[in-house]
Amino acid sequence: MDRLDIKDAIYHFARDRGDSRDQFSLTAFDSVDRAAPSFEEIVAHIEARAPLVPGLGLRLKEAPLNLDYPRWVPDTSPLSERMSDHDLGGAPWADFETLMGDLLRTRLDLREHSWHLHVVRGIGSAPLMQGAVTVVILQVGHALTDGLGVSRMVRALFDPQSAPGAAPSPETTPERTNPVLDVLDVLGAVARAPVDLVRSRWEARRAIRAYQGTPPGPQPVPATSLNRAVGPYRVVRIVPMQAREVRAGAASVTVSALCAVGSCLDRYLGDGHRTLSETGGTVTAFVPMALPGDVEWPAANRAVVGTVDLHVGEPDVEKRAELITRSLAVERARVTAAPLLRIARADERVPAPIVRFVQGRRFRKHDRSPSRVGAQTTVVSVDRGRTDLELCGAVARFSAGFPFLEDGRCLNHGIFGFVDVVTIAMVACPDAVPDLDAYTQGLVDHLRRHAGQS
Repeated sequence: MDRLDIKDAIYHFARDRGDSRDQFSLTAFDSVDRAAPSFEEIVAHIEARAPLVPGLGLRLKEAPLNLDYPRWVPDTSPLSERMSDHDLGGAPWADFETLMGDLLRTRLDLREHSWHLHVVRGIGSAPLMQGAVTVVILQVGHALTDGLGVSRMVRALFDPQSAPGAAPSPETTPERTNPVLDVLDVLGAVARAPVDLVRSRWEARRAIRAYQGTPPGPQPVPATSLNRAVGPYRVVRIVPMQAREVRAGAASVTVSALCAVGSCLDRYLGDGHRTLSETGGTVTAFVPMALPGDVEWPAANRAVVGTVDLHVGEPDVEKRAELITRSLAVERARVTAAPLLRIARADERVPAPIVRFVQGRRFRKHDRSPSRVGAQTTVVSVDRGRTDLELCGAVARFSAGFPFLEDGRCLNHGIFGFVDVVTIAMVACPDAVPDLDAYTQGLVDHLRRHAGQS
């Protein structure tokens, strides 16, 4: 594979600054009336499948003296080095959620491995489960792929229809790098750097001028108690629900979830007597949006972030769902339109040393507790597919993911659909959200209430 694109590289360059930005994809398996698979059986399953999955045979190699962007090279280490066994010995679901919060604090070094698989066994109880529970968490470096890419990896690992005899994907077996060619590539990058920088700035100015003629985007909103510096710890709550308990009338699962998140935050961020909207405030959310397939985009991360007004001042759930649907469509059109994407692509020629320097300076100077923010929370909504997944005879019941926290957003939401189950996953910094249980129960109540009112 070619060297990292800048939009992927910034995730790698930020590894040692701030908190983990790795992606964590959870899949919960139910053995029903049979014994749970052993860790050795799961390792054997992954050893048979992983070589067939694009991306899971790679690690990053830095350019000499970091003068160019890193490149993907083969990861020839044993797969067992990329797997961990966590046996909870019959502990309850709450203990697993504690473990999940601890795992979110870990981070991969993509120069060693681009992914890691955590196997959690011995969970005494779990929602929607009939028999023995096995939870598998695929941790993937964000520089490798985006959320949809991770979902495809999970499906390739556990889809019972996958052909075990298929030939390895070419993407998993790139040519071994030649040290001499590496040096020549870097020398070429250094020689091109002045020209690349001038061309990138010229293109950026043209892109910005073109964008200035378009309608303005959403404006920042005042920061709340959730928009402060993120502490070192993470707490999570994972609530799988039947889709019928989530969907509000004809609205999509995403819109239904945004309706409930808006209602819950409106009350949570109020002054104890009035909701936030009653005091004149608004609730907005960052929502990642996948780029259309026909958009030319050299980065592996094919998602952009829109800012969506949750219209918490509208008391009628049906009308609010219509307003949010409209806001989503308008914002998706704005952030995936050519003028804004052109600005993002203008930086593709910026030399790697300059990107590292600028990113480091921004991190040192950024305001950890801003007075105004683009949105109070992030809501990630992903459909993980309609077909069953299996692991050594155990069947998947639900799937989840965990949007990473960052300074200015101490509570994020993941909405993950799988077959007929929608899992609500909350990630919070306990310093900002001291009682996540109460918040979670409030959100679940709002979801059910909105679904029942439709």
